[in-house]
Amino acid sequence: MNQETTIINSDDLFGNFSDLSEFRNMEDGFEKNWKWPDWLGNGFMYMIKFRPGLILGIGNYQLWEHLTVSFAMKSLPCILSFGLSGSILSTLGYGRGKKDIFMFKSGQSHISYLPEWQGIAEYPARTPLRTVSIYIDPLLLNAFLDGQHDRLTTVLRDIVNGNNKKYYHHLLTTTSAVNMTVQEILNCPYHGSLRRLYLEGKTLELIAHNLTQLVVSKNGHNRPFTLLPDDFERVRDARDVLIRNLENPLSLLELARQVGINKNKLNQGFRHVFGTSVFDYLRIRRLERSKELLKSKEKNVTEVAFEVGYAQQSNFTRAFKKHFGTNPTDYLC
Repeated sequence: MNQETTIINSDDLFGNFSDLSEFRNMEDGFEKNWKWPDWLGNGFMYMIKFRPGLILGIGNYQLWEHLTVSFAMKSLPCILSFGLSGSILSTLGYGRGKKDIFMFKSGQSHISYLPEWQGIAEYPARTPLRTVSIYIDPLLLNAFLDGQHDRLTTVLRDIVNGNNKKYYHHLLTTTSAVNMTVQEILNCPYHGSLRRLYLEGKTLELIAHNLTQLVVSKNGHNRPFTLLPDDFERVRDARDVLIRNLENPLSLLELARQVGINKNKLNQGFRHVFGTSVFDYLRIRRLERSKELLKSKEKNVTEVAFEVGYAQQSNFTRAFKKHFGTNPTDYLC
């Protein structure tokens, strides 16, 4: 039986639930709960607007099959995201037909600013997914950081000062304080207006825990890992080299030398730009390419495995099933 991935447009699936402009225009205290259709899975996605420019989102669900959702969104706010279980793979399109892959994993947290997102998000089958997200308009973030601008990275400072064309993604450390606050949000003991008051307080607390990682102290402590513009481009160049050499990938040291960057900075840069390590990114790209080849039905599983760099079919099959939740042979039926 062919177990093709279900592909859905975000507007058809979520309606206007994923349109944050609706929440921005609603009165403070506006709440909305969205449930997954029974044929796709179970669970919910919840959002509440506390004040102008501040929205909390909670997701807790499990899907019956691998799902790909296509998005086309503009004017997004800054987003603080926290993954509690499962993982989501996003492909983001940007200028001149290029695209990047981002992996958001359990236990990770990050802050991002994407002025425009045209791409897809892939949700795994039969895996509990739990996430907490905070949506903050840059102007409000600017107010939160009042007096701290000289201690921010250049890109983040530009964003909070109104430059809405900058792209920013920074992986954060999920501290014990962050984990505790996230759990308190998920297990709110109150209802009604007290619930909103409690959740807003915890949301502000969570923002504070994470902004401390982005502000450089006067003595230079707590300096976040940053990439200079040239290094940022070298990380992207390394990504391109990986894609061109799926069958025979370079070692981390060879890859770093080829693009002209220190190997430690390259690996750190990959984690901060794409949310995963160099070779985890390679693994994902290999499997995505193998799925395309299998769907064409021009080659058998062994041939596809070899083409994307797997010497043994058994290793390929195991990795494919773990990633997509189905066997590669299902695409040949």
